[in-house]
Amino acid sequence: MANSRGFELTHFTDDAQDRFGRQFATLARDASHLSDALSRYTRDARHDVGHLAHDFADEALHQGAIAARMLGKQAWRAGNAVRKDPVPAVVALAGLACLISLVMSSGAQRRTSSDAQRH
Repeated sequence: MANSRGFELTHFTDDAQDRFGRQFATLARDASHLSDALSRYTRDARHDVGHLAHDFADEALHQGAIAARMLGKQAWRAGNAVRKDPVPAVVALAGLACLISLVMSSGAQRRTSSDAQRH
């Protein structure tokens, strides 16, 4: 590299050096404009996402309130129905208890048989 001329501006004419200087200045200005544009874009995108998240949260809150009112009405109706005739509710609870008991015992039986097969 000792004999290499490289890219030294001293080897170019004054006119060529001025052209290179203007081109580099233009390139630097364009890079600055691009940076500014990207900055504005990200700021606007953050702003838009913030509004979208706020709107989404408001809608979720509204839908949650509607669902809570509906569940409250259903619970009130179910409570009235049980007060009027508790037998179906008792039968449903007994059936649910039997189903849970069967599921739990079959799971325990399966674990016991798989443990016995391993040993």
